[in-house]
Amino acid sequence: MQTDAALATALESLRARGLELRRASDPEPMPERARPSVPTGHAALDAALGTGGWPRGALSLLDAPRGAGATSLALTTLAAAQAAGGLAGWLDLDGTLDPSGAAVMGVRLEWLLIGRPRDAGEAIELTAWLARSGLLDALVLDFGSRTVPDRRALDRLGALLARSGATAALVLAPAGRGAVGSVAGVRVALHRSAWLAAGRDLVGQRVRATVERHRWALAGGSADLDLWFGEGRRIGSLLVAAAEPRPIEAGERPALRVVSA
Repeated sequence: MQTDAALATALESLRARGLELRRASDPEPMPERARPSVPTGHAALDAALGTGGWPRGALSLLDAPRGAGATSLALTTLAAAQAAGGLAGWLDLDGTLDPSGAAVMGVRLEWLLIGRPRDAGEAIELTAWLARSGLLDALVLDFGSRTVPDRRALDRLGALLARSGATAALVLAPAGRGAVGSVAGVRVALHRSAWLAAGRDLVGQRVRATVERHRWALAGGSADLDLWFGEGRRIGSLLVAAAEPRPIEAGERPALRVVSA
């Protein structure tokens, strides 16, 4: 179909512009029993997962209510995949992805493939096509806030991902969490535990990420993640976390405060 040709052209263009980038399907040195994975961008969550990140060749569901950090965590993962030399993609059903916000989160837009499928069926088909291509390390499949994907189509996608073994597919599906959760090899639940503030401004949120399901490691691990809002990512890197505000010296940056959610 025309979309296939357009995606193929886009992927080949990315490869031509960056010969140092490796293919996701290329073998990597790794321990014999290790599950190939893509880093989440948070060392604590990599450890909690037990596989060093999101497993390749599998669907991983970020199970979170709206505003609980799923999009921020997904963007952090794409930035980490790119930093490791890989290619990343985002399929955006609702058209809500903000490229400028993604760039602030560390994503290199020149190496990001963005697709806007018309419906859930086309989104799943494109995910399958990209998995077979073997060119992407990490792909976010954002079903949006209203879409409930078909369970049988998800089953077929999961089997295809397992056969390809190259791409880690993260799924955002606020309205279809039940359908995706029954198929996903990994399910991580996100719950906000506190807001992060600098002066009078909220700059991020502290989120507890709990591994509720993992097909290749023990479930039950958890990690506390500081997820920043846009420019808050830069502010947060310069601040020292403190449970209570402290006096601010003249010319000093506002201290980071942890505010109960």
